[in-house]
Amino acid sequence: MRRNALQSANGPASSRRRVDGRFITDEPLAPYDRHVRRELASWSAEVLQRLDTAPEDPMERAAALARAHQDAALLASSLGRPNEARLICHAGLDCVAEQAETSGDTSVLLLGFGPLVELSRLDARLGRTDEALGVLERLSGLLRGQGLVFGALTVSPATWARIGPGEGGAEGALASMVAIETLRTLLGSGRHEAALEIARSQAPAPADPVLEAMRREAYLVSLCRLGRGEQALLVAALWAAEAHPIRRPIFEIRHAEALAAFGDPVRAHAITEECVRRVESRLAAGPATLFDLTIAARVSRLLATLGDPLAAELCRTTLPAATSLGDVPLAAELALRILAMDRRPEERAEALEALRAIATGSGYRIPAVERAIEAEDGPLLARSLKERAPSYPRLFERLLGFPPEALDRSSK
Repeated sequence: MRRNALQSANGPASSRRRVDGRFITDEPLAPYDRHVRRELASWSAEVLQRLDTAPEDPMERAAALARAHQDAALLASSLGRPNEARLICHAGLDCVAEQAETSGDTSVLLLGFGPLVELSRLDARLGRTDEALGVLERLSGLLRGQGLVFGALTVSPATWARIGPGEGGAEGALASMVAIETLRTLLGSGRHEAALEIARSQAPAPADPVLEAMRREAYLVSLCRLGRGEQALLVAALWAAEAHPIRRPIFEIRHAEALAAFGDPVRAHAITEECVRRVESRLAAGPATLFDLTIAARVSRLLATLGDPLAAELCRTTLPAATSLGDVPLAAELALRILAMDRRPEERAEALEALRAIATGSGYRIPAVERAIEAEDGPLLARSLKERAPSYPRLFERLLGFPPEALDRSSK
């Protein structure tokens, strides 16, 4: 990243311009640790099956168990059960500590970072920003020579000195993970001054292109949110031109968002149309990745905000791929946008059918989807936990030793 572009963010408050925040999105596009948010019944059944077939090799078994706890926590969160998600994350820490002691391999302790990051993300989703950042700060203490004690997970400075440093080792991965999660949390909570300061102070990370993309994206989004239009448009154009082809769509979209937000919809629309052509070409080449579909959805959002009916056409092109890949919230976003922008009865009927399937069969409760269906069909019947994800109660009991119903009873 060019230092003159970074230094320009220190401009006086008088250089700030009015910004139309509708065009700016805080959710990063940088392709970091994305997972397909699958239909909850099959997802929970698969996690339970993987538990039954966990490998015997100690390290492989520990990794499988840690992954199962993270998936189960995500399932609990998607089911709207954050307290259970938190318990699962702590059970994951207990499991990692036990596996490390049983195997005698201290490198197993590194698997505890996953449940800790999941705890941070859970707090962030619940609006507990300080708690989320606190978890990440405790993790980053290892990078400063401090130990880590979190629940059953204990990593002493001496242990970290053995398992952390080294080229391509855990230390670099932990530093990148903490930096990315910190920026994501700050953006999601609207703390743009803090995000800008951290993004500006971090050194460029050519060895970690995802972190560098995230840092630039956080920097640009924060400039826009803070009304620093001249600096935002400068770095947006620069990074859209120089980014690696894999990451260029991120900054082309961000450049178009910035142009629209600061009152230049004509240039914003021209860039967005070019993005559409590339997105459609990528979808036609197939098979589409989750990153491809995320980019397509973001482009369609920008088109919709610009008032271009092409947004609905792009969503119609993208929806079958999102449905085939199995990402339910992404498919819902696309179908809702078709419903909002397309007046043709046949296309609206297809979008409504996709939304009905999501509302009644995916296990997710997405308020916008439920409102759209209820406007057409009347009130939806409430679905129980076992109807939404039949395997989840057994999965929870396998991991924690008691059923989730016990928590429901104890809270009464």
